[in-house]
Amino acid sequence: MRLAVRKVFLTIGAIVSLMLFLSYLLSLFLGIWIMKESRWKENLYLWPILVGGLSSAFSVFGGFGFRRLFRRMSSLEIYFFLVFLVTLSFDGLRILNWIFLLKQITPYFGGMITRIVYFGYFMGLFCMFTSSIYSGEISYQKAGTLLSVLGTLSLALSYSMPVDITTLTPILLYRVGGGEYLLLVRGGLMGLTVLSFARSAFLSRSREEWAICVAAAVLLLGRELAFFHSNTPLGFAGIFLLGIGSFYFSRKSYLKHLWI
Repeated sequence: MRLAVRKVFLTIGAIVSLMLFLSYLLSLFLGIWIMKESRWKENLYLWPILVGGLSSAFSVFGGFGFRRLFRRMSSLEIYFFLVFLVTLSFDGLRILNWIFLLKQITPYFGGMITRIVYFGYFMGLFCMFTSSIYSGEISYQKAGTLLSVLGTLSLALSYSMPVDITTLTPILLYRVGGGEYLLLVRGGLMGLTVLSFARSAFLSRSREEWAICVAAAVLLLGRELAFFHSNTPLGFAGIFLLGIGSFYFSRKSYLKHLWI
């Protein structure tokens, strides 16, 4: 995939992030209007709604801001990091489950939203793992093929999850089965990602590489907190770590590839 084509894909991704964020804002105003005639004390999921919105807003900022910073760089390590930022916008879709609850719409649609949000989550993890692979020496440059494979894997994972549409969890997603299996997948991907960045740093003996490794670890920790603990103050801490990790990762990656 040539640099010009990658720019087009990233532009499309940034636009998708913006559209999802706008849909979040529209849903938020709609929910507030509906709450006037609803039992708001029983149906208000304030924390996950705000955390999901912040995650979606950060995706828009990253999609347009970091894309401009790296517009002349062809590194696939950076490219997949930017795709990861785009996937954060899916978090804002969980607000639709709140709307469905207020309007007493069949939870079947809530189950679909849950799968879509998890698709974005898995896609993000796979993209960061792929970014870590490209932090070392690898010659395979078919980013389009890789994106298709990662998308297929993420779709398979999110579709194969058993979703209990009778139980809406405090994070505004319906309960999913196979918790141990999902934990293994999540932990494995995050662990391999950090190890891959650490391997590149060890082999290159570069301070920038070690800084990128630390930033990736902070970023992934923030992602976990913002996604799975959005109903507690840890969700906001996760957004903070996500922002710090992303900024540091992008800054050090920029310095690393500046003279390449």
